[in-house]
Amino acid sequence: MPKYDKLKFKVDKYDGEQYGSFIWGKGRDKVFDQFYNAIEISDPDKYLSELDTIIKEDPEFIDAYNSIGWFEIDIKNYGSAFAVFSEAYEIGRKLIPSDFKGKILWAELDNRPFLRTMHGLGLTYLFLQEWERASDIFVKLLNYNPNDNQGVRAMAIHSYLAQGKFKKVLSICKNFPEDVLPDTLYGVVLANYRLDKIQQAEKALKDAIKFSPKVARELTKKSHKKPKSVLPDSLSIGGDDEAYDYWERLGLFWTDPK
Repeated sequence: MPKYDKLKFKVDKYDGEQYGSFIWGKGRDKVFDQFYNAIEISDPDKYLSELDTIIKEDPEFIDAYNSIGWFEIDIKNYGSAFAVFSEAYEIGRKLIPSDFKGKILWAELDNRPFLRTMHGLGLTYLFLQEWERASDIFVKLLNYNPNDNQGVRAMAIHSYLAQGKFKKVLSICKNFPEDVLPDTLYGVVLANYRLDKIQQAEKALKDAIKFSPKVARELTKKSHKKPKSVLPDSLSIGGDDEAYDYWERLGLFWTDPK
């Protein structure tokens, strides 16, 4: 079995702020090539087999776990996805000092495997309706990477809505004042309404309709038909598919007749 450098975590300080970076070391060129070849395999059994081989060769290769986890999510096998993402998360988490309060930025390429792991773990909590655990991991991820290149703010809002923590929803949305994701635009509306801040809700609704009118139309339909996406596995900004996706995920929170 090939020998690889142990995965490490380095903490630097800039202007009084901590910044963490995962250090993968040298000698992983071959396993990276194996991984990139593996994710191009279309046969599911061969795909999973190759990823398992990579993990056996390099048990710290987090992205191989991530790929298995996303595969399990795609087939709605959320329990297995949770197990895989949890194992990957522990690989990275145990390297981070317990007193670390800084950033782990997406801009650092070597941080991305661990950030993807956190995303996947949070998403499995969401699918398993473990709302509090989901919000905990998403907020932790947002603290690590405040720019939120992964769009986890939408999932944090979802998990807080499910818990009825509407002030928390507003807190998330406040950090993204220029955001045009339906989750933040309409999250402000719903949270204010639930907090009986009707004037604020009405103002936020006007803004939401301005940027995403199709979402409002979808929410008020009596029946819903899934539209065709412009591109497979993607959503068109402001499109019918985006509106349907929002209703499918969060429409249950909009069932109050008022």
